[in-house]
Amino acid sequence: MWPVALKHAIVISVLCAGVMLAPGCSYAADNKEQLKTLQQSIADKEKNVQQQKKQRGSLLAQLKQQEQSISQASRSLHETQGTLQTLAQDIERLTGSIKRLEQQSAAQQKLLAGQLDSAFRQGRHSGVQLILSGEESQRSERILSYYSYLNAAREKSIEALRQTRQTLETQKQQQQSKQQQQTTLLAQQRTQQKELENARIARQKTLTSLESSIEQNQQSLSELRANESRLRDNIARAEREAKARAEREEREARRVREREQQAKRKGSSYKPTESERALISRTGGLGRPAGQYTWPARGRTLHRFGETLQGELRWKGVVIGASEGSEVRAIADGRVLMADWLQGYGLVVVIEHGKGDMSLYGYNQSALVSVGAQVKAGQPVALIGTSGGQGTPSLYFEIRRQGQAVNPLPWLGR
Repeated sequence: MWPVALKHAIVISVLCAGVMLAPGCSYAADNKEQLKTLQQSIADKEKNVQQQKKQRGSLLAQLKQQEQSISQASRSLHETQGTLQTLAQDIERLTGSIKRLEQQSAAQQKLLAGQLDSAFRQGRHSGVQLILSGEESQRSERILSYYSYLNAAREKSIEALRQTRQTLETQKQQQQSKQQQQTTLLAQQRTQQKELENARIARQKTLTSLESSIEQNQQSLSELRANESRLRDNIARAEREAKARAEREEREARRVREREQQAKRKGSSYKPTESERALISRTGGLGRPAGQYTWPARGRTLHRFGETLQGELRWKGVVIGASEGSEVRAIADGRVLMADWLQGYGLVVVIEHGKGDMSLYGYNQSALVSVGAQVKAGQPVALIGTSGGQGTPSLYFEIRRQGQAVNPLPWLGR
């Protein structure tokens, strides 16, 4: 049995301990509730981020589709404008020709009228009358010859007038047909311009949604890295697909060069055919950088190779500001390796020049060439645009050697 005094002491101690532990238990419960709230907040934010990524992916797919629509519409518009220009020249040429034919017809009618009037005035002394009258003088022979000449001249004038009128009628029909075609094409052009404008408006709305859907800094930095990786992968894949053809062309070009060398050693010369010259030109690479090529587009240089892009990333090409819809030209002979839309670069055209050299043209509104097409230096290959989410019309231009981007400026003239 415990002493009474000791029992009282134990009871008092337990009561005191209970009083002291009560606030501690309440504090732990509060912490657990805060932790639960924080975890729920993190889960909500992660869910929101996933939703933003999903939304952004959808918007990027939408942007690609809209920029491809712009590309098709602008290419069709470019072709229509070229056809309209040719038609206008044809109509102008026909108008001039019709005017000359009408003047020629009037002159022929006047000549024929004069011949008929002369024949009428001489009609009382026809050749038959002179023969029946028995007049055999030199004068009668001259008059008979004159009548014969007049008749032949009239027949010739009548035939010439008939041909002139026939040609005139044919050309008037051609002119009318071309004018109708021109009217149809002008209506088509207005429709194409409207489609292009609608696609641009839709694209701008998508861009606005994209800009408001992310925190710009870290997200855009990771996207830039991903864009560069995608570009490398797409070029590598296109190269793999074209490898067999490139190797075949290189062997053919090597044989042509060997023929030239053999002929040179023998003191003669080998003259390559036009197709062989084109083959050598597009497989010989870009050569040493010596300012030997013209710029792909004329405009203000907005960014240079090596400039800071964002964070530790740097520009791997140059950006040239130019008017929207103006032509982008190939810097050298080559073959189109790729013509496709890539995130961050928009509509891209890549041309291979042989020996691991290639030129890249991005941000285009439309491509004017297709994969596998042979192109010549100075040939239009695309139209300046704002694809890839750009704010102002410009061209992104790169030169790559053996898969590595190099400063393109030393290859470009002033």
